[in-house]
Amino acid sequence: MAGIINGTVFLLKIGGTALPDQTEGSISINMETRDITTKDSSGFRELLEGVRSGSISVSGLVDDDGTGGAGADLFAALNSRTAQTIIFGLDDSSDDYHYSCSAFCTSLEVGGGTEDNVTYSATFEITGAITETVA
Repeated sequence: MAGIINGTVFLLKIGGTALPDQTEGSISINMETRDITTKDSSGFRELLEGVRSGSISVSGLVDDDGTGGAGADLFAALNSRTAQTIIFGLDDSSDDYHYSCSAFCTSLEVGGGTEDNVTYSATFEITGAITETVA
């Protein structure tokens, strides 16, 4: 089982720079379908391919480093209202396994409870094609 990937090294990068202090991340890629069922379908639903879409979620810890850390980076991405260049995958020099795309930051949440860590979470909605690189 030497090929199992440790989730610790699977990170989200905006413009080639990894968001700091990430704790979780995921990508969801979907395809809608078009219903083409007719009376000739013998009572079974028939489908064809449709629009593909995707979203990326990331969360982590807020570091009081004086720059605002990931929270400031994510707020800038959301506030700019422009698509960001996103890479989601292995954080190593070879970048041999990752997804790349353009995406809009559509949500940002920063919060913390009493005697708990301050955390951030954000969602990106993908626009255009998603590229998977597997070397």
